[in-house]
Amino acid sequence: MIWVAFAALMSLIMTGCKSDEPGKKMRTETLDLTVIQKDWQFDSELMQFYYHFDVPEITGNVYNYGTWTICREYNKGYKDAYQVALPMSYFGHDTLQDGTIAYYTQHIDYRLGVGYVEVQVTNSDYPYPVDPATGKPVPGDFTPEDMDFRLQLMY
Repeated sequence: MIWVAFAALMSLIMTGCKSDEPGKKMRTETLDLTVIQKDWQFDSELMQFYYHFDVPEITGNVYNYGTWTICREYNKGYKDAYQVALPMSYFGHDTLQDGTIAYYTQHIDYRLGVGYVEVQVTNSDYPYPVDPATGKPVPGDFTPEDMDFRLQLMY
């Protein structure tokens, strides 16, 4: 009876790290991704900022058979560094040029595909100024700050 339990346990262990390639064990990679404030792009139709990272480590096999997590890292390089898993929301406020206080929710999310990760920052209920010529919102001085992210891949 004990041999049956042992054989079942060994079977689970041996198949738990199975790869789509015979003889290959599970791999992990951690990639640090940084967006500098000036590099954020603004989509005036979706009312969100975004940044597109080229990530060649996300191959078709990783996309189809792997798993991943993306976290925002705060205080990178310091002993008090910490991570918050995406998606995440932050509730904040800013004082506008006219002195009024604007309350908003900042939501940070991502999309991932073969060869890339795109991080999106959406400030809901935020009064972006409108360009009188186009009638479209402009981000002005509301561009997100520099942000550090960590992508952990398991495949």
